[in-house]
Formats: sequence, structure tokens, C-alpha cells
Amino acid sequence: MAADGDDTRAVAPTGPSAHPGGRRQLRRTAFTAVSIVWALLPIATLGFAAPFTMAYAAFRLRTKAMAWCAAGYAVAFVLGFVASGSSDSDTNLLGNIGTAVIVVAGALATAQSFVIRSRVFASGEVDRSVEEGRERMRRRVEARRILADDPALARELQIGRPDRARTYDDGGLVDVNHVGPDHLAAVPGLDRALAELIVSTRDEVGGFTSVDDVSVTLGLAPQALDEASSRLVFLP
Repeated sequence: MAADGDDTRAVAPTGPSAHPGGRRQLRRTAFTAVSIVWALLPIATLGFAAPFTMAYAAFRLRTKAMAWCAAGYAVAFVLGFVASGSSDSDTNLLGNIGTAVIVVAGALATAQSFVIRSRVFASGEVDRSVEEGRERMRRRVEARRILADDPALARELQIGRPDRARTYDDGGLVDVNHVGPDHLAAVPGLDRALAELIVSTRDEVGGFTSVDDVSVTLGLAPQALDEASSRLVFLP
């Protein structure tokens, strides 16, 4: 088997998998900006948005405490609004109290929002990470199906070849028989020493056919490649 793993020149990927770090950083920046705007809404709207801000927090965090806070701010705003609209012919005391209640409620809601905003918006980031993880797993299943049904198409799509320029996203699969040690070492569960041993042995024996073949040939423990196995493929 021809081993072309010697060509380990870094090739910038294109398509959906390009620059994942940049996308994550951009997403974090957007989340930070949105969370700050969200936290400022109660005071910016003079308390009007306080119940809605807390209601969103209750929805994201799934806590009754936040739901009670939302209800409390709603009551405070309504009472304050009604009182501020009342008129006292001498001092307008009730109106002043109502205005003060609205302002204080807005300020308290803003302070509370800043305290909890990292938790509220972190939950959204976690949800997105879970979705992305599931999508990568789905793509690996799809890529393995192509590999099993149509090896020629798999080679055309460069499945398992992060060292090549390509547009097809295979979910992070790595072809043990053709990539260099740098890409193998990047697979979770493989270190640099093992990656180099795999490549040197691969060149001697002409390639591997499966994870079990790698383990037996290298004399590894049965569970040594369990973590890496979901990312490894073996193209002839």
C-alpha cells in the first residue's frame, strides 16, 4: 500500500469546518454583547423590561426563584406605575413614591441581571455546543456510510484527510493509513509518541485495516484506542 503520509504540509481547510476557533470566538463575543444589552434593559426601560428580563432568566435556568423574581418585578412596576400616575394636590407624595419604586426596581433588576448573566447565557452556549457535538457525530456516521458503500467517493471527498484541501465535512475523521503523525496526534486518545509509532509501523506493514489491527500489530492494551476509535478510519 502506498503511504502518502509523508506529505504533512498544513493545508487550510475550506467549507463548514474552516476556522472553528474563529467562529467560537466570534460567537462568544456576540454572546457577551447580547448579555450586556439584556442586563441593561431593566434600567434602560425604567423598569418596564425587568419582569421580561427575569422571565427569560427563569426560562434559561429553569428555576422557580427567577420566576418569582419576574412576578415580583411585574407587581412592583404595576404598583409603581399606578402610584406615579396618581396626583396629590399638595405634595404629590404618592406619585413620587411610585416613580421611586419603578426606578429602584429597574436598578435592582439590572444589578441582579449582571450577577446572573454569565449563567443565563452560558446555558445557551452549552446548548449550542451540544448541538454542534451531535452534528459532528452525525457527520461521522454519514462519512462512514459513504466509506463503506462507495470507497471511490470517499477518496474523492477526501474523507479522513484533514491534511488535504477539501469542502466535505466528515466530522473530524482521520485516515490512519495516509495522514502524517501531526494529524494523528491531534486525535483525542492519541499522543505524539503513539502517532509516530503508528506511522512508522504502517509504512513497514503496508497499512492497517481496523482499530483491532493497529492494537494487535503494535501490541497495545485492548482498550488503548477506545477513545480514538470513533475518529479513525482506514482507507486502502
